[in-house]
Amino acid sequence: MYIPSHFLETDPEKISQFIKTHPLGLMVANVDGDLVGNHLPFMAPNGNIVVGSKLISHTAKANPIWKIGEKKQKVLLVFSGYETYISPSSYPTKKETHKVVPTYNYLSVHINGTLSAIQDEEDKHHIVKILTEKMESSRKDPWAVTDAPKDYIETMLANIVGVELLVEKIEAKWKVSQNRPARDRQGVMDDLTNNINDSNSIGMAKEIEALGGLKPDHHS
Repeated sequence: MYIPSHFLETDPEKISQFIKTHPLGLMVANVDGDLVGNHLPFMAPNGNIVVGSKLISHTAKANPIWKIGEKKQKVLLVFSGYETYISPSSYPTKKETHKVVPTYNYLSVHINGTLSAIQDEEDKHHIVKILTEKMESSRKDPWAVTDAPKDYIETMLANIVGVELLVEKIEAKWKVSQNRPARDRQGVMDDLTNNINDSNSIGMAKEIEALGGLKPDHHS
């Protein structure tokens, strides 16, 4: 991934939290000479995501993508988060120089690693339990695997394959207006908060705010 130095993010805690918040990864693999993409939710069972750590998920047994795990093949995981168009009209400096152009802000993490397939029933149950507990953790009345009949869960487990990714390389890009002066960043935050105001723009405004203590100007 092309990452200019001012957009590079290297903080393991920040990257790990980002993937925790946006767990649906696009897994790209070379299958018999063709690039194949699958969307799977991945999570880290132990601590921060760093080189040498592992990410877990599972897929339907009917989906042949898990077979690359039996061959211990390399894959690319792409995690995407807040993304939004940035208009030149957001920048106060536009009125002074007009030397501004549109751009697109986004957050993305690319992880390269080796995929393994997991067929053992106990190991698959463990993966499902971890994923469920993490996904349900914010709910007032969380669902648990044990809430379903044991024989039903056994049937479901028989129809999935666990996958585990050994993390070998991490690239993270935070393109959140770092290349603009503070007053332009403020203008972007105000535009995203007051004029667009959807989940992506609000999330992006918060990322820009985290750069340097700026606060969005909320219009009443």
